[in-house]
Amino acid sequence: MNDWLGKVRGHVGEQKGRFETDRREREAAGRAPADKNIILTEREVQGEWDAGRVLFTTLGGQARPITADDLAAFRQNMRQAERRFKGGKGITARQVIDLASSTPLRYVSPGQPSSDIDKARREITMAAPVSALNGTIRFMTNAGPDSKVSRHHVVVNLHEFEGAAAQLAAASRKDGKTPKQVASWLRKQKLSFDCDCERHRYFFRYVATIGGFAAGRKETGYPKIRNPRLIGVACKHVLRVMTELESSTAVLRFLEKHLASVSEYKARTQLTQMEAEDALKARTPARIKTSEQRAAEAARVREKRALARSAKRASAKRPSRPDPATRRSTKSAAATLGNQFGMTPDQVLALLAQHAKKG
Repeated sequence: MNDWLGKVRGHVGEQKGRFETDRREREAAGRAPADKNIILTEREVQGEWDAGRVLFTTLGGQARPITADDLAAFRQNMRQAERRFKGGKGITARQVIDLASSTPLRYVSPGQPSSDIDKARREITMAAPVSALNGTIRFMTNAGPDSKVSRHHVVVNLHEFEGAAAQLAAASRKDGKTPKQVASWLRKQKLSFDCDCERHRYFFRYVATIGGFAAGRKETGYPKIRNPRLIGVACKHVLRVMTELESSTAVLRFLEKHLASVSEYKARTQLTQMEAEDALKARTPARIKTSEQRAAEAARVREKRALARSAKRASAKRPSRPDPATRRSTKSAAATLGNQFGMTPDQVLALLAQHAKKG
């Protein structure tokens, strides 16, 4: 069922409206009077701290007032996060999946899946690209079972779009690369992303900002309550999109179509309602697999193929057993010869086998 998709027409306005609401609310929170302002600013994290201002953190597991030691811990967490993301500009879809698995931000509510990647596997089963403008691809995903909305918007900026356009521009003169080949390359390159969900807004937007892969509004307020250790990387909606972007044939076809329309390094693609619905029909969600899981599966496939080759070689060396009719005919001939020379059929067969070895 794809009821969550709703109307494709108007999705750009809906997405922009949600991000605009987020921006206005964040700006209002930052302008609040000092005694009501709960934003821990970049300058305060760096040490410009007013001891008379009381803010709270959950660092250590329990909510309590922030101390100077906490600020030092926050700075250390920032350095560790920057090292984890290698301080670069952008991140690949594969890195997002692997980091979400290796450094997950755990859910603590009873009955909840343990992490965002677990939730993505269980709850977010569909993601579809519905429009694109140059290197910006707009995806829609279904929402989780407890969401206030039926769908979410994930925006992905493909950093190497111009490089892909350059490859296509040179294709006729050089190596003849097709839009499909270039699309396959493009979806494995670095990107940045944004999601309209609250999990991304309050838990991961700051992480994306300091990691260099925030596609939308940059967050400078440290997540002292929601994610003071700066672990995890992406919400369940983004993780579903990263998986589909990297491995889905439907997304590959969308990118191929988008790149085929490139002219002077620009392109615009918009799916109709029917095209979006057809792209989702009879689809099973791509499995969200880490690089470690992929390597283990590849090793099992190699082992299976090696066993098959060994069995084939062993079968070729082993003489085939005659069919029943041939065995009966041979036995009858041996009996006839045995009667002539006073031997049993088994003795005749043994003698023939011995001569065959010598010959």
